[in-house]
Amino acid sequence: MHDVAASVDWYRERLGLEPIYVGADGDHPIAAYRIAGSMMSLWQLPAGEKRVRDDNDRNTYVVVVMTGPLARWRQVLLDRGVDVGEIRQSANHEFVWFYDLDGNRFELSRPLDDGI
Repeated sequence: MHDVAASVDWYRERLGLEPIYVGADGDHPIAAYRIAGSMMSLWQLPAGEKRVRDDNDRNTYVVVVMTGPLARWRQVLLDRGVDVGEIRQSANHEFVWFYDLDGNRFELSRPLDDGI
């Protein structure tokens, strides 16, 4: 994250998420969230450092597994001003990527056979 405080505002306004912790670990501001039963932490990058969106193909990212079609959730994100891609399909899943204000990738994913 470039700015944890700005990210906290963005996650609140765009995703409806409230942090369970905002503070610092030494010199690094952080915010922690509970998402779908898991924990996610946002760490502010050191001054002058910036991630590039192209790094998303080499980094891990949060995947939330959903039930039911993703089109409704994609539209909700679009309506909230989130940068959202098109719904895509692999052999066993449909998925859509979306990005936070720093370009970090998130994925909503649904097994094509919801009985899996």
